[in-house]
Amino acid sequence: FLSEAVVVGYGTIKKKDLTGAVASVSDKDLKDTPVANVGQALQGKVSGVYILDSGKPGDNVTMKIRGLGTINDSDPLVVIDGVPTDLGLTSLNTADIDRIDVLKDASATAIYGSRGANGVVMITTKKGKEGKLSVSYTGRLSYAQPTNLIDQITNYADYMTWINESFENIGQPAHFAQSTIDLWREKSKDPNGLNENGVPNYIAYPNTNWQDYLFGHGLINDHNVSVNGGSDKIRVLMSAGYLDNPGLVENTGIKKYTLRANIEAKITKWLTVGTRTFASQEDKEAGNFDNANNYLRQTTPGLYPEWNGAYGYPEASEESATANSIGAFLNAQDGYKQKTNFNTTLYSTITPLKGLSWDFNLNYKRYWEDNATWTNPYEKIRFSDGTVMSPATAPSDMTTYFYNRADYSYTIQNILRYNTTIRDDHDLGIMAGYEEYYYKQDTRNAQKKGLIDSSVHTPGSATEMQSIGGGTIDRSRRSFFGRINYAYKSKYLFEANLRYDGNSRYHEDYRWGTFPSASAAWRISEEGFMENTRNWLDNLKVRLSYGSVGNDGGTDVGDYEYQSTYGTARYSFGGILTSGLASTSLANSMLSWETSTMMNFGIDLNALNNRLSFTFDAFRSNTTVLPFI
Repeated sequence: FLSEAVVVGYGTIKKKDLTGAVASVSDKDLKDTPVANVGQALQGKVSGVYILDSGKPGDNVTMKIRGLGTINDSDPLVVIDGVPTDLGLTSLNTADIDRIDVLKDASATAIYGSRGANGVVMITTKKGKEGKLSVSYTGRLSYAQPTNLIDQITNYADYMTWINESFENIGQPAHFAQSTIDLWREKSKDPNGLNENGVPNYIAYPNTNWQDYLFGHGLINDHNVSVNGGSDKIRVLMSAGYLDNPGLVENTGIKKYTLRANIEAKITKWLTVGTRTFASQEDKEAGNFDNANNYLRQTTPGLYPEWNGAYGYPEASEESATANSIGAFLNAQDGYKQKTNFNTTLYSTITPLKGLSWDFNLNYKRYWEDNATWTNPYEKIRFSDGTVMSPATAPSDMTTYFYNRADYSYTIQNILRYNTTIRDDHDLGIMAGYEEYYYKQDTRNAQKKGLIDSSVHTPGSATEMQSIGGGTIDRSRRSFFGRINYAYKSKYLFEANLRYDGNSRYHEDYRWGTFPSASAAWRISEEGFMENTRNWLDNLKVRLSYGSVGNDGGTDVGDYEYQSTYGTARYSFGGILTSGLASTSLANSMLSWETSTMMNFGIDLNALNNRLSFTFDAFRSNTTVLPFI
């Protein structure tokens, strides 16, 4: 357990030699949790890590490490197989993950400089193992249902009575007639009876529980197949995954397909090469759930949701016509949303001398997003008498919208490492590296109105252009970093990190920043005076660290805010409306990243052959610059 290798920035270290605050989750912990994505699997497994899932299939979880340390972007950096990435946790196949390590304090995260202020999540995927090729299948069928729903008024007569009471409390006349309330109570006693139009009372005089209508139950299918094996010369792991999560709300489900190939070959004694390639596609339904919970509080029990393919309308004449039919809002648009990821890393390791290695990594990522939505025509009917209160949208008023996004990025890393042991007692490790990153994004969108036929939704079939847009952004980073580790007899441990970061989104006078950290630990359990405890005490260590880390703003900062930008504008020239350029933003040349300093004190204890583990951390974090307000 104590000799287990923990993944830290640009390397690994034995758990017993850690001087920073790092927590780990193994693949066994992940496999034992029947969830739809990696973020959900981490919930409750790492102290100091807060994870909130929106519940919408395919949405990224909200993750905070040690709370909110900024009023701006507070998401942790995610690093997959040593390469920082903007991919969310939901893009990964849980079955492909070998371990997750969470770096919490500045001594652990300073090696990532201007992106380390909010913590770092290190994800390591599985590798091929020596031995005969084996094929394995894992499948999971999960049942999902909503929990902790709020109590709502579902009896419409009671609802009307309390509304009248609220009106009387402010000196206004009763809103609902007593005869309407009495009629509802009477008809509710015979819900299956028919009114004069042959409509059941439970539809003509509804008492709707909107939560029961909105939230259903879901059966989640998750299937994975993997091939693993190899020899001392080449090792292969390939996997394929399929996830079908229909969601708890109609028209919000996703289907996800994943492929992975991790291949490593030992060409000579001093050269190892390999690739880690991952691809995924996510097909998402287009239901508009964004305001569903808000609409939930803006409707009444006196409206039946859906019957015979049409949506309901308030049945009581006194009821507001704007009372929401939530099903109509949820399904007001149809379409599809598709996301495709391709991510590959080519790497090599050269070991020219004992203890000396050179790692070269080239990562290339492509991302495509293709969204198309269009008006879904529907009627709102007062079911008690069949009156159409809101007719379906005519094709001439229907709209169709599309959005396309294409990204690509590359990351280049060169890392030199040297490790040696001097006179058996002094362990020394030195690492120095260079990293370069470039990212470019192109987007296009348009909306047109007036479909020739309601069943044909392509932009070319619409007649009137309502909006059109698009744009391109790019950014880059360049970094130099290093680390020194020293241990004396595995009792006294020291580590220092330094990173020098440059970012293209800032003016050249403020583009570069330096982020140092230092940490030390004392393994008390290795001292001679602790000899009598070694039959039950495996490890007792105290840690102290201090460091400076940054926050480059994430998505809260634009890529060109340090300079003035221009956009199209319409103005009068010679009495004619003309298009031209106008300044759309003022330059903020002093813009730079936040800087946070953190001090951490920790205690690690392992006892009873590592069956009992205890970790305590106390920290103080101070953010001194908030330039993104």
